[in-house]
Amino acid sequence: MSHLPDKLSLPFVVLLSIVCTAPMVHTREPVVRIGGGEDSPTLRGTLVNLDNSDTELVPVEKYLGIPYAEPPTGMYRFKQAKLQAPNWTGARNATSFGPACMQAVRKTTMTTPSWTRQQVASMQPYLQTLNEDCLFLNIYRPINKDGSEMRNRTVMVFIHGGWWSTGTGSMYNGTMLASYGKVIVVTFNYRLGIFGFLSTEDSNAQGNYGLSDQIKALEWVNSYISFFGGNPHNIVIFGSGTGAASVHLLMLSPKARNKFRRGISMSGSALATWAMSRNGRVYATAAAKQVGCDNSDTKTMVDCLRGKSADVLANISTSIVEPSRYYFAFAPVVDYLIIPNDPTRLTTKNMSNLPHDYMVGVTESDGFMYVDGVKGVGDDGINKDDFEGLVDNFVQQVFQSRQPEIKDAVTFSYTDWSDRNNDIKRRKSTVALFTDYFFVQPAVTTLNAIAPVLKGNTYFYAFLYRGEVGFGPDWAAAVHGEELPFIFGAPVGTQLGKGALYSFSNFTNQDNMYSVALMTYWTNFAKTGNPNLPEGQSQSFMHQAMNVFKDKTWPPYNGDFGYLYVGKNAAKTDRKYYRAAKVAFWVDWVPHIAEPRNDTDIRVNHVIAYPPMKCPVVPTSATEAAWTPKYPMPEIVNVGPPKPQESNSSRLSFTISIGIVLFVVNLIVFSMWLKWKKKMKKEEKASKALTSATEANGQPRLQEIEEAVVEERSPSCRTRSEESTEALLEPGPGGRAEGEREPTPSPDSGIKTPLNSSNDISGITEDAIRL
Repeated sequence: MSHLPDKLSLPFVVLLSIVCTAPMVHTREPVVRIGGGEDSPTLRGTLVNLDNSDTELVPVEKYLGIPYAEPPTGMYRFKQAKLQAPNWTGARNATSFGPACMQAVRKTTMTTPSWTRQQVASMQPYLQTLNEDCLFLNIYRPINKDGSEMRNRTVMVFIHGGWWSTGTGSMYNGTMLASYGKVIVVTFNYRLGIFGFLSTEDSNAQGNYGLSDQIKALEWVNSYISFFGGNPHNIVIFGSGTGAASVHLLMLSPKARNKFRRGISMSGSALATWAMSRNGRVYATAAAKQVGCDNSDTKTMVDCLRGKSADVLANISTSIVEPSRYYFAFAPVVDYLIIPNDPTRLTTKNMSNLPHDYMVGVTESDGFMYVDGVKGVGDDGINKDDFEGLVDNFVQQVFQSRQPEIKDAVTFSYTDWSDRNNDIKRRKSTVALFTDYFFVQPAVTTLNAIAPVLKGNTYFYAFLYRGEVGFGPDWAAAVHGEELPFIFGAPVGTQLGKGALYSFSNFTNQDNMYSVALMTYWTNFAKTGNPNLPEGQSQSFMHQAMNVFKDKTWPPYNGDFGYLYVGKNAAKTDRKYYRAAKVAFWVDWVPHIAEPRNDTDIRVNHVIAYPPMKCPVVPTSATEAAWTPKYPMPEIVNVGPPKPQESNSSRLSFTISIGIVLFVVNLIVFSMWLKWKKKMKKEEKASKALTSATEANGQPRLQEIEEAVVEERSPSCRTRSEESTEALLEPGPGGRAEGEREPTPSPDSGIKTPLNSSNDISGITEDAIRL
């Protein structure tokens, strides 16, 4: 089975290959003095002139490789980052990127899918230099065409994805976004993999070092961005994938409070299974054992790991450590410091206290990464057996109870019953399954929880547009991260002509129009918290295609569950409840199936021969509450499919169905007759017993009568009423009455924890792959 492309989304093929070949017009040397005195530290940058008489683009100054935190090396490995103030003397050249953080460099083979090979190859130029001393940031600031500085600019800080284990901020060129939106764009590196997220779940290695790096980067920006013309009171963080989950986590973290004003999560949420590590100590112990460290106690183990070379740790085979492709060994943990509690609890309890505006979105095929290269999935679709095997593997690894029932429910829900033997449609449903569970459901759940109480505005988008540049196979639709080239202005750079930014790509005028529209929405939201203001969607100076976004007003999600639909040749703003039925399936129905119950257990075969006798309900405090959906359901107008044309086969099917129904009815009637006959015999037996008892001593033998009546009752009724009464009276183990309801499980109690908290990792296989 092929691994994923080092956790990077497909359209990064474009962004990772950025080479700044635009002509450099040095009207003056770009210099920024950080401080008020003549002796203050100075940065020397690069000017990129994008001035074009037909556009409203402005020149941009780039300042690259700026250190924002102390090097996390030696004794500072596996510790929280420390802010590094500008402390150099004189001018520092900021004309090249700093090294990327330590990570395993992916290798491919001929069996690796072509899309993955292309993407990995595009990454290589940015991963040539790796170092633990990697905490650098890059600043792209716009200036006026006359060379004067812009002041009080909104600041957009981008958090790169890479699924906690790979990537670098230098792969994302903020030049075009800064020039078009007149905003300052910041990208940065943070520690990854074992360096960023090793946790022993105690004070020896608390974890979340990568998140602490992100917070220090924000602290640096807050302190010094004003010297670049930025507004420290209007900082917006945005990210994709694990970068999007980072945005969500930082919104929840008390350590990041008041360090930014708004957030944008693109295809990622802290509520997804891949966002958090649930057994940090187990993974740390496994990693230590692999490199020969004593893991008998955590202090000795961590000290040993600090003594290992960075290359050794970077190349630890995480396929041995990680038990599942749906979880990560080295990821954020609940450390009670940066993340004080489970993100689900924090989302529902803490978000109401924050003033953030929040934008969330998904792409049509975010889940493609889970089927890319998987056996049985290809251009011809996926057959029924391979589909069911994939579903079974997913359910077994994610859910801890009622796996057969959940598997049946998932298989049923993601089967296209209009053409259930169509392998192509089954492949589309497979991608939709993983998209809905890992991306759509967490995103919508987050917005549903915070939209009614958040003090700011919330917005949601669904990106279904597939540009001319091929991101993945033709059948994959808009994959994870497909909107990123448009947000960073890649198509706009192409339209400026030969030799300009991104000129190697074959974007079209329509791609250019979509890029202008998305940059307008994103920078508007960054500036005001409203994607519709201050700039409207009427610009046409950088494209010749009809602007499908013109006069479109993106509705707020917290208004009426509305969202922006970005499709091929269409931008729709009148839609509500994105994929509501599937979200309700995952949010309401699957937990309802998975929840352990007593005598209301769902049968394995989901079938009961005939309805049982109704039993009297014994009112108790432990009576289970009726299930009600949590997700607001849209009003259904059409409740049935179009009437099919009648054919000979349909008539035959109808005749067979009638015959089956009649047979079942006869069977039920016969069964009821047998039951009635048996009942009559029991009553006759009880009557004889009463007669003989009365004749013997003039009094009925009450014990025999009670036994006869009890024997006549339905076993299920007897069990339910008697057990309910006994449960109220008799305490069970632990001092709790047998009938008393168990304590409310944690929000993720239906999700399987990948490993027990013990050191047993026998269930881990080398074939497990990561997101």
